[in-house]
Amino acid sequence: MQTNREKKAMESLKIDALHKYLASEFNKFADNRDDNLSITMQDALMSGYAVFSLKDKSLLQFNNERPNRAENLKTVYKVNKAPSDSAMRVILDEVKNEPINEVYLGLVKKLRSGGILKGYSYMNGYVLVSVDGVHHYSSETVKCEHCLEWTKSNGVKEYRHSMLSAAVVHPNKKEVLAIAHEPIVNQDGKEKNDCERNAAKRLIPRLKELFAKEKVAVVEDALGANGPHIRALKKEGFRFIIGVKPDGNKYLFDLFERLDNQGKVNGCQIEEKRFIHQFRYVNDLPLNSDNRDVRVNFLEYRQVDKTGKQKDKCFTWITDFYLTKRRVYKVMRGGRARWKIENETFNTLKNQGYNFEHNYGHGKKNLCSVLALLMMLAFLVDQIQQGWNELFQTAWRKNQTRIALWEKVRQKFNEYAVASMEMIYKLIIGSLKVRYEIYEDSG
Repeated sequence: MQTNREKKAMESLKIDALHKYLASEFNKFADNRDDNLSITMQDALMSGYAVFSLKDKSLLQFNNERPNRAENLKTVYKVNKAPSDSAMRVILDEVKNEPINEVYLGLVKKLRSGGILKGYSYMNGYVLVSVDGVHHYSSETVKCEHCLEWTKSNGVKEYRHSMLSAAVVHPNKKEVLAIAHEPIVNQDGKEKNDCERNAAKRLIPRLKELFAKEKVAVVEDALGANGPHIRALKKEGFRFIIGVKPDGNKYLFDLFERLDNQGKVNGCQIEEKRFIHQFRYVNDLPLNSDNRDVRVNFLEYRQVDKTGKQKDKCFTWITDFYLTKRRVYKVMRGGRARWKIENETFNTLKNQGYNFEHNYGHGKKNLCSVLALLMMLAFLVDQIQQGWNELFQTAWRKNQTRIALWEKVRQKFNEYAVASMEMIYKLIIGSLKVRYEIYEDSG
């Protein structure tokens, strides 16, 4: 049951309160442009956020709608004067990533105060944080100093932007809280391409700052199954469940099979209505010959469909949770929850109206990354409403799909003068009616 303090904190997580919070935070961003400019940094950032909150397909669409939306942009998104698409690109190109990280820090504090993070506790009180990389921009012609350079199989050079994202997940919850993002871009003064491993070195300490009061278990794919990375996780006090593969962790798999042949591997089986869950596991193995001091517990899981309609699925993980017959099922579900950052986050952004793979703008410095971070911010706000805002939930049910809901929100936003986003939800639901009056001009 929620405490009174948590109930009050939940009010600060409703969409209009979050818009007020974002505007206040954006107002603190450094602005090194000339004085007396008509477009403030707050206006530019909130306008960029509004593009993704409204699911406009391009900055040009947002620009074309500006005159009709001026009043609602002010009341709903706290934008006093919206920039043109070209002006928005110029202003946001100068924005650094670090201040946006502070915005996410404030959001985590709100999620904590509302009891939401506590509700994501999974195993032994640990919150699962899924970490994965995603590619969001590519071009063979347009590039900036931060672009990664990639040579395709046909020999053509391609310029890319990616990011490493972290999301709070739970096997039993649909909502994912994508709360930290580290751009994978060439750093100033560096000649070599940046990569996920380097981005992880920057992201892990930030996760510690974000989740200073939570116990965290990081779930990742096989790219994280290396000694330096696991040491970095342990240094911050994080637990881990990391996927492993035979080709990338040959030493570990060979050792596991030798121990199995010696009868030193444990096994158990759990049968449900349709599936048989088969486990083999062993504790306290060296990660590999070069990192014998990094001790891991190895879990193999096979899912067998008793109907024969699905092929068997097999997964393998390393973890520092001690494996027992009673614990392997929970570890398995925690490991498989990693996919939520791909399915419920990246795939949703690509296929559910956010236009993640569309190029909203590249810029010369930071624009590409800033726009991606603003899109992620809009997605997080939407996920919070999806999980804990009854008006949003009712409007979504009425429209059945996210895309249909986004279209209805845009329609109401463009058609009526409204005081808040929740008023738009009420218009969609039908709990708020609009009365039309026709006046005849006799003059």
